[in-house]
Amino acid sequence: MKIQLIVLLFHLITTQDTLKIDFGKEKEGKYWRVVNDGVMGGLSKGTKKLMTNSMLFKGIVSLENNGGFSSLRYPFSDKDISLCNEVEIRYKSAGISLAFTIAVSRRWYVPNYKIRLDDTSSEWITKTIRLKDLRKYYIGKPINETLKKETLKEIVSIGFITDEKKYGDFEFEIDYIKFK
Repeated sequence: MKIQLIVLLFHLITTQDTLKIDFGKEKEGKYWRVVNDGVMGGLSKGTKKLMTNSMLFKGIVSLENNGGFSSLRYPFSDKDISLCNEVEIRYKSAGISLAFTIAVSRRWYVPNYKIRLDDTSSEWITKTIRLKDLRKYYIGKPINETLKKETLKEIVSIGFITDEKKYGDFEFEIDYIKFK
C-alpha cells in the first residue's frame, strides 16, 4: 500500500509541472486554426494538415494589400503552465522563418510574446526555450520586456507565426510541444 501511495504521489508531482501536446498521439491538431493576414486585407495563404505523427503548417506569405503573415493558433486558456520554466519544441522548417508565440489577450492589438525559431533546412531538431526569454511585441514591434512568471497564468493561446515580413513559401512541421 505504501508503494502505491508513493507511486501515485510521484506521478502527481511530476505531471503537474509538465504539459505535452503530441501531434502523433493525441491528434491535438484538430483544435489548431490558421489565421492569415486576410483579417487585415492581406493575401497570404497558410494551411494545416494532420500527418501520421505530426502537423504540417505551410503556405505562402504575400506582401500585397499590406499583408505579410500567416499564423497557426491553439486555444490555451484552460491550461496551467505557471510551474513551467521551459518549452521544448520538436520541429522542422524550410523557407521563411517562424516564431513561437504566446498571447495573453484575444484582442489583436494587445501585446503578445514571441521568440524566433531557427530554420532547420527540413531537418528535425528539438529546441528548448526558456519561457523568460520570450520577448514582448506590440503589433510586430519589440518592446524591451520579457515574459514574466506571473503572466503564465494569463495565456489565452499559443502558436506559430511567420517571423519576417518577406514574400515567399514556408513549411513548418511540428512533432510535439512540451512545457516543463
